[in-house]
This record gives sequence, C-alpha cells and structure tokens, in this order.
Amino acid sequence: MKKFLCINTCGPVVEAAISGGGYFRDENSRNASAVLMPAVDNLFVKSKLTLGDLNYISCVIGPGSFTGIRIGVSAVRAMCYASGIKAVAVNYLQMLAYNTRADGFDGILCVSDGSNGTAYVAEYDSSRNEIVRPECMELHDAVNKANGYRGAVCCDEKLIALIPKALPPEPDCSALIRASADLGGYADSYNKLVPLYIRESQAEKDYNERSRNA
Repeated sequence: MKKFLCINTCGPVVEAAISGGGYFRDENSRNASAVLMPAVDNLFVKSKLTLGDLNYISCVIGPGSFTGIRIGVSAVRAMCYASGIKAVAVNYLQMLAYNTRADGFDGILCVSDGSNGTAYVAEYDSSRNEIVRPECMELHDAVNKANGYRGAVCCDEKLIALIPKALPPEPDCSALIRASADLGGYADSYNKLVPLYIRESQAEKDYNERSRNA
C-alpha cells in the first residue's frame, strides 16, 4: 500500500494528512504559514513514519488563495527536494469532488470561493474525471448555477451558506486523502509542481489598471 503525505492550503481550511496515519485541520487558513510544518512534524511522530518512508507527497495547487497556494507548494517542493520523493499535484475543485457524499452521482459540480465577489467552478463525472474545466465567474452566477444543478454540488466552507443544496466538506480530510490516493499514479518531479492560478490577483489587477491609465 502506497504511503503518502497530503497538504491543502488553498481554501479556507488548512489540511494535512498521512495515509493511514491521522490528519490535521485548522479552520483559519490565515494560520497556514505558522501551523503547517509543525502539524506535518506531529503527523510523522504519530504515524511513526519519516519522509523517507513515503512514496510521494501530494499538494493542492489551486485555484484558491494566492498566498495559501504559495505556502503549500513551497513546503511540498522543499520536502521533495530534501528527500528525493516525487510530488502529486491536486486541483482544489477536483479534491472537493472526492467528498464521499457525492459518490454515486453521475455529475458533480464543485464551487469554491474566489474572493472579491468571484467563485471558481468546475464539473466532474462519477469517477472524478473533468467534464468542464475550472473557470472563474461572478459569485452570484456561480451560486445560481449550483442551485440549479441536477447532480451533486460540493463547495468549500465559505460558500456552504449560499448554496443550501451543497454537500459541505467532511471534517476528517477524507476528500484530500481520497484524491491524493487516486492521483498517486501521476507522481512526478517536484520541479513540475506549480501553482494553478485561474485569475489575476487583486494586486495584478490594480497594477494592470494603473498601467492602462498611465
């Protein structure tokens, strides 16, 4: 059985887990830089594993918080570099689709907060294969799309109040673990682990606007 560490710092919750060895969650993603590595160290202690025992490390690369993405990707790249272990990239929206409550549905629509009145949306089939690639849209359009969707709807913690029919994330990191296990066959060099940004950051928008008006 493959052994792996998986990390998610893209959404509103910080998550880390070791396959068969426990998990960690912090409900405030702003704590990511302070809590992530101590949590990983603690997971290794509890599981009695070391980096060298792992087959790969998976990392949620986005879309999501720009700062969170960089924290997670940097941490995983550093661990893979130090240990020679391969990395697995996990799309945040695809990870949401691995919610066990969505099992059995032919279609799974995933929606996550994009900040500044936007949301990220993507659609997957029952095997969690991509049907409609991730896109960024206005939040109200995403909410309307989700509320009218006939299949399962999975969303992050920030949007659950806006989409009554949505399946909330499970509190035990099971979606992260399932996605990381299923995608383990795509493990590759840490050099290929890169952030997934679908829209410009607010700073980039402001800079480009100033450049156009200069």
